[in-house]
Amino acid sequence: MTLVGPLSLAKELRRTVVAPRSVAALLADHEALLQFRRLAHDLFPDEAEAIWNARLPGEPREVARAQALVQRVQAHFFPLYECDEYDQLVWRIPFLRLGWSLEDYHDLERRQGELLLLTLCRAPVDARVPLLEWARTCVSHNLLRQIPEGGFPLDEVHVAFDDTSCSAVADFAAWLWGETGSVFLDVDDEIEVVDAEWTRENVLELTHQWRQAEALLDRVEALAEWLEADPVARFHLLVEAALGQNTHLVYQRSRRLYELEITERGLVCPREDDGASDPLALPVGVAP
Repeated sequence: MTLVGPLSLAKELRRTVVAPRSVAALLADHEALLQFRRLAHDLFPDEAEAIWNARLPGEPREVARAQALVQRVQAHFFPLYECDEYDQLVWRIPFLRLGWSLEDYHDLERRQGELLLLTLCRAPVDARVPLLEWARTCVSHNLLRQIPEGGFPLDEVHVAFDDTSCSAVADFAAWLWGETGSVFLDVDDEIEVVDAEWTRENVLELTHQWRQAEALLDRVEALAEWLEADPVARFHLLVEAALGQNTHLVYQRSRRLYELEITERGLVCPREDDGASDPLALPVGVAP
């Protein structure tokens, strides 16, 4: 048996001084936990205890609680990025960002309808060489030659398609340029947003902006589906419209300036015509 000397024993029994960094980390984690509890109660006072008691098999409580809060925010307000830690969630609103990143402009794995719209519209990043090579596989070379080098600029797209049955083309172009007015679509996940604290005003504003973004994405998706149903003929119609050669869409746009219009039903307000505002209303000569 080895006898421990008094000095050695004293060294073993003395209090260990905690490193300053360890103390700081502990306090920071505790503050994040307290902030999480406050946030859950402020957002969902009737469900705060359920969020706090959330469990996931094989996962730490922090992960289960964070995911429970994220799921409720997404169900009631707007989408968030996945968060597994209090720190990822409580200090800033980690709202989903769907703006176009540099990689997105080069992504040829997108759905066909979106790639055709990208072929039509000018983008902030020049990635047209591989895009045009792809486009030649589904539309004619002569049609592509009618599109200006780089695609139609945003202002021309607005002039050609706003207030028409194909206004979603302008929606898509605005999304490309980050000019939709919705932060969900105008910034990508590489941009840090520093003023998105969890306040009532910010939650209400983001909820409003998400509804705008969701409606725009639905219109773009509907247009993409319409294009994919007959890509050759329908892309040709969009190119004609962008060039100002589609008389039906030109008429649709100009009639919005009328106070009243003479129809078979008599004098009506053009804005009461549901067909003109339907993103799936097709130009004359195109079957649904």
